[in-house]
Amino acid sequence: MEPPIVRLDVVDSTNTYAKEHAGELPDGTLVSARIQTAGRGRMGRKWLSGPGRDIMATCVFKNLDRPFLAGAITGVAALSVISEAAPELSPYFKWPNDIYVGKSKLAGLLSEAVWEHGAMKCIVCGIGVNVNSGDELLSGAGQPAASLFSLTGRHFDVDFLIGGLAKAVKRYYIMCQHHPREVFARWRDRNRLAGHVIEVVDPSGRSMTGLFRDVDDDGAMLFVCDGVERRFTCGDVKINASALNI
Repeated sequence: MEPPIVRLDVVDSTNTYAKEHAGELPDGTLVSARIQTAGRGRMGRKWLSGPGRDIMATCVFKNLDRPFLAGAITGVAALSVISEAAPELSPYFKWPNDIYVGKSKLAGLLSEAVWEHGAMKCIVCGIGVNVNSGDELLSGAGQPAASLFSLTGRHFDVDFLIGGLAKAVKRYYIMCQHHPREVFARWRDRNRLAGHVIEVVDPSGRSMTGLFRDVDDDGAMLFVCDGVERRFTCGDVKINASALNI
């Protein structure tokens, strides 16, 4: 059975739409939009995209108990679609929720829980993938950014990629129901910053440099600075990709 896809022409945010319509959307639905007028990233950042150029979508999960799992499923699914579309690239996860190629951001994810009467109703995970955006949009991202087009010189069929993403999300969602450790292992394996020295900016804005030692079972980063291990569940990571040889 094909996974349910809701294709919108214009929406403020696919995450907002999915949260507002969570009750009527079937489990596993992928909501996509050609134009997103108020796309959001982590920590209130804007997500910029041209009409129909990129993937702007949200997945609805009604049988998960942790937002981290929604991000892991969606992230692993996206990575598989990207790798199939452009096998010459070597994408990886930059903790906690970005997909990078080299030193440039290719995609970002944002998981949010939907609550009703004090109980979690479902989890939505938004994903934006730069597909056909050119330098004029990528330069306004506020950080090094890339698209499949800028990296390969080829244009891609966005609707085809969205269909592939929906199928991949369904595949990994089913896998997570039966073998959650397998999904986690795939997600962890592509977190290539583990074992390297990085800079972390915590939610208070404090910056520190240390060793990204490992990823905990719940997706948290185990970070060692000045001989003390800290555990981060959120924060910004800054990297020097050339120094990491990735």
